[in-house]
Amino acid sequence: MGFSQDQKTDKESTKIIEDRIEYLMQSLEAEEVDLTTLFDQLYFYLENPINLNDATKEELIDLQLLNDFQIQALLYYQSKNKGFASVYELRTIDGFDPDIIQQILPFITVVPIESKRKIRPKNVLKYGRDELIVRHIRTLPASIGYETISDSAQAENPNAKYLGSPDRVYARYRFRYSKTISAGITGEKDPGEEFARGSQQNGFDFYSAHLFLQNIGPVDKLAIGDYQLQMGQGLTVWSGFGFRKSPTQTVNIKRYAQQIRPYTSTDENLFLRGAAAVLGSDKIKVTIAYSQKQIDGNLNLQLDTLTGEETVSFSSFQASGMHRLPSELEDKDAIEERILAGRLGVDLKGTQIGVLGIQSEYDQPLDRTLSYYQFHEFEGNKLTNIGVDYQWTLGKFHFFGETAQSIGGGNATLNGVLMNLDSRLKLSVLQRYYAKDYRSQYANAFGEKNGVLNENGVYFGVEMYPVKKVIINAFYDLYSFPWLSFRADAPSGGQEFSGQLTIKPKRGQEILLLYRHEAKERNASIENPVANILTDEKSSRYRFQYSTNITKWVGFRTRVEFRQFEHAPESLSVGYLYYNDLYFNMLDDKLTLKIRYALFDAPDYNARLYAYEHDLLYQFSVPAYYLTGSRIYGVVRYKISDGLTLNFKVGQTFLADRDYFGSGKDLIENRTRTELKSQLIWKF
Repeated sequence: MGFSQDQKTDKESTKIIEDRIEYLMQSLEAEEVDLTTLFDQLYFYLENPINLNDATKEELIDLQLLNDFQIQALLYYQSKNKGFASVYELRTIDGFDPDIIQQILPFITVVPIESKRKIRPKNVLKYGRDELIVRHIRTLPASIGYETISDSAQAENPNAKYLGSPDRVYARYRFRYSKTISAGITGEKDPGEEFARGSQQNGFDFYSAHLFLQNIGPVDKLAIGDYQLQMGQGLTVWSGFGFRKSPTQTVNIKRYAQQIRPYTSTDENLFLRGAAAVLGSDKIKVTIAYSQKQIDGNLNLQLDTLTGEETVSFSSFQASGMHRLPSELEDKDAIEERILAGRLGVDLKGTQIGVLGIQSEYDQPLDRTLSYYQFHEFEGNKLTNIGVDYQWTLGKFHFFGETAQSIGGGNATLNGVLMNLDSRLKLSVLQRYYAKDYRSQYANAFGEKNGVLNENGVYFGVEMYPVKKVIINAFYDLYSFPWLSFRADAPSGGQEFSGQLTIKPKRGQEILLLYRHEAKERNASIENPVANILTDEKSSRYRFQYSTNITKWVGFRTRVEFRQFEHAPESLSVGYLYYNDLYFNMLDDKLTLKIRYALFDAPDYNARLYAYEHDLLYQFSVPAYYLTGSRIYGVVRYKISDGLTLNFKVGQTFLADRDYFGSGKDLIENRTRTELKSQLIWKF
C-alpha cells in the first residue's frame, strides 16, 4: 500500500476528526455536548503537525488516536534509529496497520529537527497565531416563553417569560505561540438570557479566560485563569468530559490524563478557575492546583427558632448554566467553591505511580432533601478525596488503574488491562468497584451511569481483524448496583453487549453492521401496596450503514437503524431511523457542503434514536429522533481566504403526528422547527 501526506486533502483530514468525534460521542445520549477543549489539540496538530523526529509521549497521547503500545513502539523506533527519514517507515513498526497510519497522517510530519526559538516578545509577536470565532444560533419560530405579555401579568408572575432574546451568541479569541503559549477569552449568551442590559450589564452571561504556558524551564505546564484538571482514571478528580462505552472504541477504555489543560469550552460547571502547575522532570512530577469560583445553587434561608438567627444553606447544585428567568438569576453565583488539589507522580522505567488528592469546600453547607436512593450521598461544606493511580507495561500487557478514598465515606477502585496479543487481536478487561457511600464532586470515571458511587462491574472488550479489510469490535459489560438507584427501589443490576462489524472493500468505502443490547432492572410500572417490584428493562438496537466516495469530491452515506424497547408488562415500542448524507467538496476544498435527509418513527421517548450531526466547527450535536416525522439539514463551509472561513447550517424538523414541539415555556406551537446557525472564523 502507498500513502503520503500529499494525498491527504483538507476533506479527508477534517473527516478523520469528525469520524473520531462521532465514534466517541456514540457513548453519549445527549442533545448537545461542548467538546471544544477535548478536540482543540487535534485541530491544532492539523495545522502544526507533530515532527516524528522529536515527538514526545505527551504529544502522541494528545492525538487521542494511538494506544500505549503504539506510542511505546513509535518512541522506541525513534530512539533506536535516531529519528525517521520518511513517514513510510511507520509500516515497519509493530501495531501500525494501514488504517492507523491513514488516520494519523494529517497530524504528523518528518522534517529535520529545528532549534527551538527562544521565548522573546519579538518572536512571540512575529510567529504567534490569533484566532477569532463569532457564532450566532436562532430557532424559529420562537417558543411561547418569548411572547410579549402585559405589564400586569409580568408583575404578577415575574417568571412568566424569558428576560432575553431567543438568540445564542458566542465569541472566542485565542492566541497561540507554537505549543508553548496559549491565551484566550470566551463569552456566551444562552437563548433567553439578556445581553448588555438588565441583569447582564457586562455583555455576555458567561465569560471564560485562560493563560497557559508549557515547557518553560522547570515548568512543564502552568495554567492561570480557567483550566481543566484531570488525574489518574477519574476516581479522585476529572473535570470535563470523559468517555465511557462506545461500539467502536471497545478496547481503548483507558483514560489519558493530561493533568492540566486550558479550558476553551462553554460549559459553565466542568472547569476550575484559579491557577495550576506541573513541575519536575521526566522521573518525578508534581501537580498543584487551586481554584476559587462562584457556582450556581439553590439557597435555603431558615430561621433558628431558638436563637432567632437566620441560617443559610443550599439544597442543590444548579448545572444548567441557564439564567433566563428571575428565579434562575437568584441561583447564579450563589455559592463560593474553593478547591485545592495535587498529585505526586513517579516514573520508574515504564511503571508510573501517582499519589493524588483533592479537597472541595463551600461557603455554605449542602443540606438536601434526599430520596432513599441518595441516602449515602454528600452533604456538608467540605469534601476530601485521596487516591493512588498506576500504569505498568509488561510485554504485550498494559495494566492501569486507580484506588481512591473519600474521607468520612467509602472507597472506589478501578483496574484494567489492555492486551495487544497480535496485530490482528486486541483485548481489554476492566473491573470497577464504587462503594455506595463514595463521595466526590469532581470524580468522573468509567461506568454505567453518571456519578462514581454504588456500582460494581466487569467489562470485556475485543477488537479483531480476522481477514483483510474486516474489523470486529465487541464488548460485554456486567454490572450491579448494591444500593438503591434512581427508578430502582432495591439493589439491582444489568448487562450490556455490543457487536460491530466493519467492512472496507476498498479505500473510501465502508459497510457497518451494529447490534447492541442492554437489560437492566427497574421498578415495574404496576402499583404494589407493599413494595415496588423490579423487572427487566430491555433495549436492543440494530444498525446498517454504508458510505462511499462517489467521486473525488462527492461522498455518500446511508443508515438504517431501529430500536426495540420493552419493560414488562408494558407493550413493546419500536423506533426507526433512516437517513442519507451527501458531501460535496468543491473549488479545491474552499467550498464544502454536507446535506442530510432523515425519516424517523419512534412512538415514544423510550424508542428514541440518536445520530451524530455534522455542524459548525467546534459545535457538537447528537439529537434524539423520536415521534414521527422528517429532518433535513445542510452545512456550508466557505474559505474566503487562507485565514477567513464562513460556516452556515440550516436544519428543519417536521412532525407528522403532532403540531407542537417541547413543553412549558419551550413550547413551539408549530409542526416545523428550524435552526439557523452562522459562524465566522478569522485566523491572523
